Amino acid sequence: MRFGNRELFRSAIIPTRRLRQNEDGATAVEFALVSIPFLMLLFGIMSVCLYFFTTLYIENAVWNASRDLRTGAFENSTGAYAGTTTDAQRRAKLKELICNRTPSPSDCMTNMRVIVQGYSAGFGSIARPSCKKVDNTLIDATGAETSSSSVGPDQPVLVTGCYEWKFGGQLPFFKIGNMAGGSHLIQASATFRTEPF
Repeated sequence: MRFGNRELFRSAIIPTRRLRQNEDGATAVEFALVSIPFLMLLFGIMSVCLYFFTTLYIENAVWNASRDLRTGAFENSTGAYAGTTTDAQRRAKLKELICNRTPSPSDCMTNMRVIVQGYSAGFGSIARPSCKKVDNTLIDATGAETSSSSVGPDQPVLVTGCYEWKFGGQLPFFKIGNMAGGSHLIQASATFRTEPF
């Protein structure tokens, strides 16, 4: 009877030892533990890069398109503005020039508002325009038109591009939506003094 208990005890211990010595699934377990934080970090880095890439494109587009305002082509309807006769047509053309320099021009034409403001009182009178309405949505095109003013020679000017980046609220592990609906507002500005045209 005693001999049988010892054999029973030994037969229960031997599979446990074998199980402890078996390392077949160690790599898979280690990879499972490390892969989740690694993938979160990887998607986070890609999201931040995509955000900065989009912001840089919008800022460069606003700055480069504003050159025509500095030189007088905007007000005199020359160069890219040839054939435009009203301020509304010129602003639409300016918006088109800005959007043509962005990664997704069709999305930009829908989700971009451009505000052009001339200040005859000097740089001290420049005030930052609002790109959002009270309900935290992008201003309407008519709101951008209302906020805009005419530009004259030798005058401080502020050009503001308000872009509602829809993908900003859908980035994995990096939620940066600051508008209603989860999208993110990217606001780019260029300030300069026009030439005496």
